Order: sequence, then C-alpha cells, then structure tokens
Amino acid sequence: MGALASAIVRSPVPTRHPSLALLLTCGVLTAASPPCLGQVEPPAAATSVAIGLAVSHGRGLAGPAATGGPALPLVSARGTRAGRQAQGLTQDGAATQDDIKKPERVGFEWDEGLKLRLGRHGRVDFRLRLQGDLRESDGLVGEGDEAALDLDRRRVAVEGELFDALEFQIERELSGDEPWRDVYVNVRPVTAAQVQAGHFRLPFSLDQNTGATNLDFVYRSQAARVLSPGRDTGVMAHGRLLPRRLLRYELGVFNHDGRNARLGPTSPRVYGGTTLAGRLAVQPWRGEKSTLEDLHVGAAFTSSEVPLGLPAIRPESVLNVVLDRPDTPVLGARRRLGVEGRWRPGPFSVKAEYIRVETAREGQSVEDTDLSPLVGAGWYVSGTWAITGERKARGLSSPKRPIHEKGPGAIELAVRFEGIVLRSKAEGTPSSSPRADVVPPVEEQVVTAGVNWYLNRYLKVQANVVRERFANPAQSTRPGQPVVWSQLLRVQLTL
Repeated sequence: MGALASAIVRSPVPTRHPSLALLLTCGVLTAASPPCLGQVEPPAAATSVAIGLAVSHGRGLAGPAATGGPALPLVSARGTRAGRQAQGLTQDGAATQDDIKKPERVGFEWDEGLKLRLGRHGRVDFRLRLQGDLRESDGLVGEGDEAALDLDRRRVAVEGELFDALEFQIERELSGDEPWRDVYVNVRPVTAAQVQAGHFRLPFSLDQNTGATNLDFVYRSQAARVLSPGRDTGVMAHGRLLPRRLLRYELGVFNHDGRNARLGPTSPRVYGGTTLAGRLAVQPWRGEKSTLEDLHVGAAFTSSEVPLGLPAIRPESVLNVVLDRPDTPVLGARRRLGVEGRWRPGPFSVKAEYIRVETAREGQSVEDTDLSPLVGAGWYVSGTWAITGERKARGLSSPKRPIHEKGPGAIELAVRFEGIVLRSKAEGTPSSSPRADVVPPVEEQVVTAGVNWYLNRYLKVQANVVRERFANPAQSTRPGQPVVWSQLLRVQLTL
C-alpha cells in the first residue's frame, strides 16, 4: 500500500499541485490502515494528515464561490433520514431502515467515520470533508486568471438521530463570508408527517438537492447553479404518503429565495423576500421488483416578491465568470417552476431537469408602465454508467473492490448536455437601455464528459472536459470565440 501511495504522489497532475497529492495519499492510507476499519478511533496518521492540511492552507477547499456553495451537507448514504430524503440521495425502500434494530452499544467507534453510539437512544456522527479543484480553460476562470487551483473547501459536520423521532445536522465551512451550511432539526413522529426547521436547501431542483459527494460531475448544471434557490432559513413540512410511500411532498416557508439568488451580505443587488416553496415527487413502482422501481418524477415551485433594484441573478459561465449583459431594474413577483426526472437501472442512470424563473419589472418603463418580466430558463439531460458494475441507486461510494483490496475501485463514465438562457419575456429587437422592454439575451450550451473514480469509501477523484458554446461570441469568456474548452479535476476526501 505504501507503494500505491507513492505512485499516486508521483503522478503528473498532483505533483504540480502537492495539496491534491496529499488528499489522494490521505484517502489511500485511511482505507488501508486496519485500525480505521474496525477500531474505536481513526488511525492517527490519517487524521493528522487531514487536520494538518485543513490548518496549513489558511483558505479552505471550496467549489464555485458564486453559487453559494451548492454542496452537500456531509451526509453519507448512512446519514440522517431527513437529509437523505431532502437531498434526493436515497429514495428507494431500502433507505428508510425503519425496522432495523438499534444497536445497544454506548461510546465512540470508527465505522466509516467517527460515531458516538448512544445505545437505543440514538447516535451522533462526525464528518470532515476536504476538497481540491484544479481548473484550466481557453477562456477566463473566476477572477480572470487563465488557470486556477481551488483549495477553499474544508467542511465539518455533526449529524445524528435521537429517540427515533428527532434528527439534526450542523454543518460549517471553516472559511468564507457565510460559513454555515445546513443547520436544522427534523421532528419525525411518523414518516408521513415530519417538520424540519433551520437553515437548509429549499425543496426545489433535483440537481441542487443532490449532495456534493454524490454529484456525477465536478460542477452542478448551469440551471441548478444559476436559477435554483439553494439554502435559506425556514420551516418545512414533508413526508411520504400513499401505499408503499410512493408520493413524497415538501412544502415550506423561508425568509428569502435562497443563497443562489443573492451575491452576499454586502451586495446592493436585490433578491426575493419571504418565499413559499413546494415540491412533489412520485415513484410509481417503488417497493416493487421491477427495473422501474427507482423511476422518479417530480415538480416544484417557489413564489416570492422582489423589491426595486438590480437583480442578483446574473448569467455566469461554467467557471463562474459573470457574462456581459445590460442591467435592468426589477420589481414585483418572482416565480420559479421546475420539473425533474431520474431513472437508475443497475449500473446506469439517466437524469433530466427543466427550470424556469420569471421576475417582474412593474412600473419600470420610461412611462412608468410595466415591462415584460425577465426570464431565466435552463435544462439538462445526463447519463452515467458504472463500468465496474456497482448499482447506481445504491451509490458508488463503497466500491465492490476498493483499491486497498487490490481492486480498481468504482469507475463511472458520465456525460451531460445542457443549455441556459437569460432574456426578457418580450421578443423583438433588443436594446441595451435599462428601460427597454426587450433586453439582449445571454445564451450558452454546454457539453460535459467525465470520469468518476471512487478509490474507496473515503476518496473520490473526478475529471471533466467541458465545451461551452456562446450564442453571442462577444459574451464569451474568450472574446470573439464562441467555443471555449475547459478541463476540471477534483479530489475529494471524506472522513
């Protein structure tokens, strides 16, 4: 195993970026050390490497900053039931585990992570995730650099279950302007009627509500990153109904329309106020022995009011460059609608989604009459294939043959096609005037191809090639060139 760790460190890409190499090596050592798999405490060497990396970098390990950290709470497939349901991680019958007898052990143990067992009273899990991204592109990246190494995500979490009726999660980034991620409690007297309160993702968008450790690609779809709400503070009723619990509902009220819809606590740009959000999803064949058992279809909405000002929802490239478009003030209702579908037969998966956002411009013409609403619309279709044979619906984070057992780990191929456009609802000749009824559209189409490698329970490597095509070359991140190619590498260590 020492030879394998040395080989990883000597590989070409991590050698140029030793932090990525350190993540790889730490993941291998964590899985390979026998104490980590069966003893009460994690191996000291792996723990010290992980903590040392978190402290030494001073920044943290983060993904796209402009999206407000669309990242999963650190909930594994063994995490809280509320977390699994709210994030779309496990929606088949095997996920609930309502009838599994609770262990009677009391004390700390290491079981795919550090856990505090409270006997029949519940459990508390402790999580740590470190992440590094390497990005290179023909066009601009982030603040305008031609290449960027992202080492800004260091995330810790505590989550658990008490008395078989109360679930909780506390998750925080160790850096950033808004470090708190998911902080909530979920009261579950029965599966059909649950109440969740705190700071968490609004029930909108399958892609946005998929956790970072379960993403098929380095970045979420443009539709999810730009148009979906993300996290906010609120209260939500949710549960499963009908025979076999095939219908899932979520309905909540939130302070605002999500972190993705605002730029930050000091930005003057406006976003939605009190927001009503709801989502319905159905699995018609849930609980049946059928290849369609996992088929999931759903629809969601949000509704809020936006005060007068320039909107915070703006067009962005895949690598977070804000695209050029004349600003126009908004005022009035903001409505989102989304539809989603997913099917995961065997080692394959197919996922699709469409999102549309309309924001009113009441009284914003030069005559103080209403202008046509601003519209954002996005879609994607993606597919994956686990060529090592793991069942997609059960997750790939625990490979059949991890590398420390002389196996290849879990290897998955993925491809995604998507498009997004921001424009006015009215059609005609566009004008750059902020009071124009027809504003210049910003439109792009993106194709992403990738490979996901789950080396073991703790370590995941993703490599993506991205092709962006801009309808207007003047709005491209490579001015005058409609097509931009980018390469992404992500190393993720979860303990």
